[in-house]
Amino acid sequence: VSTQSTGMLYPFPSWDQFSRIFKNKYDTFWWFGENYYRKYGDKWPLSDQTESPEGYVYPSISDFKTVAMLALTLYVVRFLFEKVIAEPIGKWFGLKHYTNSTPPGPNKKLEALIAKTKKPNKKQIEEVAKLADMEIRDVEVWIRRRLREITPSQLTKFKETMWRFVFYSSICGYGISIMWNQDYLWNTMLCWVGYPDLTWAVPNCLYYYYMVSGAFYLSLLVSQFHDTKRKDFWEMFLHHIATLSLIGGSWIGGGYRMGSIILVIHDVADVFLETAKLGIYLKWEMVSNVCFAGFTLSWILLRLIFYPYKVITSSLFESTAVLGVWPANIVYGLFLIVLQVLHIYWFTFIVKLLVKILGSNDDTSVEDNRSEDEEIPSSSEEDKKDQ
Repeated sequence: VSTQSTGMLYPFPSWDQFSRIFKNKYDTFWWFGENYYRKYGDKWPLSDQTESPEGYVYPSISDFKTVAMLALTLYVVRFLFEKVIAEPIGKWFGLKHYTNSTPPGPNKKLEALIAKTKKPNKKQIEEVAKLADMEIRDVEVWIRRRLREITPSQLTKFKETMWRFVFYSSICGYGISIMWNQDYLWNTMLCWVGYPDLTWAVPNCLYYYYMVSGAFYLSLLVSQFHDTKRKDFWEMFLHHIATLSLIGGSWIGGGYRMGSIILVIHDVADVFLETAKLGIYLKWEMVSNVCFAGFTLSWILLRLIFYPYKVITSSLFESTAVLGVWPANIVYGLFLIVLQVLHIYWFTFIVKLLVKILGSNDDTSVEDNRSEDEEIPSSSEEDKKDQ
């Protein structure tokens, strides 16, 4: 715990104290490059006491506390939004929670089957029926009831998607509005020119962008454990870890210019995705198909072309050309590559869905094939099957 000149106590050490943990070439500032170390190795200029120019903010360790508090706030706002706004809208469109389902009795053998697959085939059902000493029809009834019990309803998924749609739309619009006229968005070499002196002070608009984006991803990291379960759960968890690491590292390290580019190009595809999913839940086939096309196009252009060609190349090579080799950049580069690997992995889901749509003779609307949820019959359909 550090004591500032004001006498207040902070839960985070100052950078001056933090740097003394490291010795010789492993000093904190060494990680940000020779220029960083030569200029600021004996004194960190961005402490809480440093007065920033009007309209600008100096990064500080205390900003992490701000992000944590904002994440908690977003968590509460999300709960209220889903309860007060999203759920009534969903019900108005006819979505509902699963109700009137007779709960199945406990059965370890059948539970093991459900844990293995949500769509057991005929052979699997016959085998587990013998093991559990049950009739095949009784096993099928148990599976239907158990799936209804553990599967989030369309209304639940609609509320989650509605929240992400509102946030991504808002933050994406804000990000584009403040980034569009920034020279370094179009010439990434400018992200590194004058580093670190010209990248200390961050404009207030980008400060808000960073703080809210970091808070949102932190809230997603936590809420992921109780949101609708997806097949790519751990891949998404890794994505959030890499994203938060890049946000935090680029903020403290003076690399907010490249960091803000990464944020804005990722938000665009997410807006299309969440809109397409809303179209699915509301059965707006035209909306879902058009937005899925926009999602696919933006994913290819921004995440598979612009991101590796401009962001990764600039972060690894343009920065080195301007600043020389700096160890922290190697760590940043690894996280950037992790994100690119995930982009390619998720693109395989997009390709599979495109193949499914193009190979179907029917008018097939898009669906999120990452979901572990399966189509569960309604209560009336289940009752008829169980009779």
